[in-house]
Amino acid sequence: MSWPHVDYDTDLWMQIPNSWAGTPWKGPKEWGRDLAGAWWDESELEGTRKDLKILAATLRSCAERFPLSHPEFDVYLHLPDPRLMPLPVYVASIEADGDRDESLRALVTTDDPALVEKPIVEDFTTGSLGAGLRSLRYTQLDQADGGTIVAGVRYAWRHEATGCDVLVIVSAPDPRRVLGAMDDLDDFVRRISLPDPS
Repeated sequence: MSWPHVDYDTDLWMQIPNSWAGTPWKGPKEWGRDLAGAWWDESELEGTRKDLKILAATLRSCAERFPLSHPEFDVYLHLPDPRLMPLPVYVASIEADGDRDESLRALVTTDDPALVEKPIVEDFTTGSLGAGLRSLRYTQLDQADGGTIVAGVRYAWRHEATGCDVLVIVSAPDPRRVLGAMDDLDDFVRRISLPDPS
């Protein structure tokens, strides 16, 4: 099965390594420290030593926690400003199964009992993956978890040549953060491709 490749904008995005073997870092702590330094250096903002430490700790926590949410997915972080909370984006391909339209709709909507309202589902086409779907959805955490509203965006395509469905999942307990990133998210997914199966 082919795995998605993303030609992402390195000024806005970073990828959490799937494994630390073969990378310049021993683990999340070193990775977070290096990326925090690079992000502040590249920004036009004046960051203090405290700012650098806060971002390094945040990235370390992201690298430790986010991959656990969706195992077997690649995890990318949207971070256009080093003062923001990174927004995780999960990307994977899964074996295509069943009717295309039904499968894609199920991937972007799901029967989640925590949905606040019916998801908004729209057609979404890219040059590489073709016609697919995008949904905007809101769920609510249990009252024990504060009853927070979580905004989510999902994208899905059927890639017939490789027999894969490509799925992208985004969610955060800050709807403004997700909605403010929509243009960058759309651009990000337009950069996803699958290797030629031949």
